[in-house]
Amino acid sequence: MAEQVTKSVLFVCLGNICRSPIAEAVFRKLVTDQNISDIWRIDSAATSTYELGNPPDYRGQTCMKRHGIPMNHVARQVPYLTLKVHLCVLCCSGSLTVALFLTGTWAGRQIQEL
Repeated sequence: MAEQVTKSVLFVCLGNICRSPIAEAVFRKLVTDQNISDIWRIDSAATSTYELGNPPDYRGQTCMKRHGIPMNHVARQVPYLTLKVHLCVLCCSGSLTVALFLTGTWAGRQIQEL
């Protein structure tokens, strides 16, 4: 039997308290519902340091609870030194793509805008 390859995705937004943790939670639920969570590494992070250590915004938490999607998250910054280990980096705004490029963490076609 062939060994399964671990896939990874990193969702990125400015503060890591709204868009990216919601995207992470929704994607994690989809992967879990498909019984393939053992082959995925799913994460989210911020380009800024504004919200480091904070929980997701209460509005996002309320929305996720309403839809039955678990969300357990603390804001953190993009792991710049290890960014290229992610199969795919999804930026929640075009300016974030520029930020990753300017910090020298551009990973070519791996980074996509949502």
